Amino acid sequence: MQQRQQQTTKRTTARAFWLTALAVALAAAAPVRAQEDALPSSGPSADEIEACVRANLPSKSSIQEISFRVIGKGGMTSDSKLKIHWQMGDDQLSKVVLRFEQPLDMRGSALLLIEKPGRNDMFMYLPELKRTRRVTGPSLSGGMFGSDFTYSQFERLQGIARDVSVSRMPDAEVDGTPVYVLAHEPADDPEFDYVLSYIDQKRCVPLKTEFFENGRSLRKVLESDPSGISQVGKQWIPHRMVMKDLLKGSSTEFNVDSIQVNAKIHRRMFTQSSLGQGN
Repeated sequence: MQQRQQQTTKRTTARAFWLTALAVALAAAAPVRAQEDALPSSGPSADEIEACVRANLPSKSSIQEISFRVIGKGGMTSDSKLKIHWQMGDDQLSKVVLRFEQPLDMRGSALLLIEKPGRNDMFMYLPELKRTRRVTGPSLSGGMFGSDFTYSQFERLQGIARDVSVSRMPDAEVDGTPVYVLAHEPADDPEFDYVLSYIDQKRCVPLKTEFFENGRSLRKVLESDPSGISQVGKQWIPHRMVMKDLLKGSSTEFNVDSIQVNAKIHRRMFTQSSLGQGN
């Protein structure tokens, strides 16, 4: 690894929920350390790769309709539909609202994520409680709405997580596609201490992410269906993804049913008072 940057943080490459990474359980701690001994000596820097990814993202806002399936270890499934609103403010900081529409017992459950220069704010609304509460501390490592995503991972997927350092690793391939490899050391994630992301060299789309815990033990894998990556305007967007928990043997599937890029969204939607009032 390159030397850790002193007391600095970097915003993650992704700015939208769908631009996450396709992961395959390829690496364990020993192979990761072996890669560190053969860093690339040419090509773009980590900053340049991140800039290329950012150029492939919406500039103002997006609205996504998502089909959401959780598959337990024994094969039991639960299906949901949700909508995600994302907006970039004039201060270049993001706000995200995730809201469940189905099933009926989840309808109205919502999450608000507000990016701040220091520590981000996250709030949850549950209809049965009829109140909004802040998500903090140990709760950040819990499964978000019973899925295989933690709240901290949701921050990362929205590009609102922060890294102590981001370093370029040796280039690789994902299913025959040349990719750049970036190593992230999260600043605030209570569960995962190391993340590898694999980025399509041609389209600047992240194709692969691996989440490591407890001294770099591979725990979770995020996969995207390459045939589901399509171009919307000038942007390449994965439409089908699966997060796998290798320890629990469970998985969570996401399908982007529809997407609007740079849509008009009223800023009042991204407030605590609006979280329990629906759309």
